[in-house]
Amino acid sequence: MQRFSFIVILAFILFTPGKSYAEPAAAIETTLYFGMALGDGGKVSDEEWSDFLTNVVTPRFPDGFTVVDAYGQWRDTAVANAPIVRETTKILIVVHPATAEAEASVAEVKSIYRDLFAQQSVFHTEVSVRVME
Repeated sequence: MQRFSFIVILAFILFTPGKSYAEPAAAIETTLYFGMALGDGGKVSDEEWSDFLTNVVTPRFPDGFTVVDAYGQWRDTAVANAPIVRETTKILIVVHPATAEAEASVAEVKSIYRDLFAQQSVFHTEVSVRVME
């Protein structure tokens, strides 16, 4: 009888589903670096930045994003002896699905910023991440 009880308990342990954990969702974390200095010596104002977020970024990434105030520097390597440019920077971090639609939205955000504020470029990086909640 003890042997039978042991087999029943063992079978119960082996065949009873345990607590199931969903695999974290795969996503892309895109980080965009927006220089705030303008070519004429001015800078993108807080109001202009806020409008850009409201009218350009939010419609493309309504699920959310993060903005970090920073200070950075860069040099145009395409120009011989180019000076180092130091400026206030806004870092925009967006975690999104790895889709063609999201990639197009990132490209649009960069293009619109360059056009609105006469910027040479908007630097950006991407990394695969797992979303954990």
